[in-house]
Amino acid sequence: MQFRPATTDDTPTIETFLRRYTDTSMFLLSNLRAFGPCGGEAPHATRVWLLEDADRLQGVVGLSTAGSLLVQLPNGAPEGSLRTLLAGETVKAIFGETAQVGRARAALGLDAARVQLDDDEPLYSLDLDHLFVPSGATRLRPAGEGDRTRLIAWREEYLVETVRYSPEDAIEAAPEEIDGMLARGTLMLLEQPDGTPCAMTSFNALLPETVQIGNVFTPDDFRGRGYARRAVALHLERARAEGVQRAILFASGAAASRAYEAIGFDRIGRFALLIFGQAQDIGGTA
Repeated sequence: MQFRPATTDDTPTIETFLRRYTDTSMFLLSNLRAFGPCGGEAPHATRVWLLEDADRLQGVVGLSTAGSLLVQLPNGAPEGSLRTLLAGETVKAIFGETAQVGRARAALGLDAARVQLDDDEPLYSLDLDHLFVPSGATRLRPAGEGDRTRLIAWREEYLVETVRYSPEDAIEAAPEEIDGMLARGTLMLLEQPDGTPCAMTSFNALLPETVQIGNVFTPDDFRGRGYARRAVALHLERARAEGVQRAILFASGAAASRAYEAIGFDRIGRFALLIFGQAQDIGGTA
């Protein structure tokens, strides 16, 4: 087996393969649909390589412009092949099914690298026919440019609390991240009857029939009232009305797990989010 760069002509084959593992391939599938397999300037544009055995596709890896390595190698890869493939590249993060992320990290010689975030999170799915929407007077609306200042402040809190950013790094990163979410058009705000925003949610990967929930946040003053679960449920209710059939997410803690289980999500596996303390330059095979 060996890796080769993907071409635009490979797109249907890549998508067919990844859809066998949709639940742990949402980032790869969404980026492929948005940007193709050959990369680009956008942070989420992704260069894709195919692991083939006698022209049969056995695995897919992608490296985004922002430095996120996305892995779908269900049967692993030949020893040394991943490190050889990525020699000279820079990797900031590795995302994927938990065991695969661990193997990729070891294969790249990064077991000792300092990490900012190393989360092995429960992975959940939901058939939207089984969605439960909690009752309440709060309502959901799309976020807009007028919300930008508030959203940036919330994002700073989220990055420090959930992604382990330093306050200084969070202040630097939050504006660009919020601008990207606003541009993608899936960022939603839950607001109280008087119009006060009290929670946010978005889709961080999107296919016509499946969405992946991400960036869910409730400020301290509004926690413990069920706002996050209602925000997610109302967002999925809208998506269902537009033809979406399934939702995927991974939960950052016990409270998040309880919230998602309360609206119908079932645990189906594990998903790892590994972010290094600084971008890692990949050397050749040791």
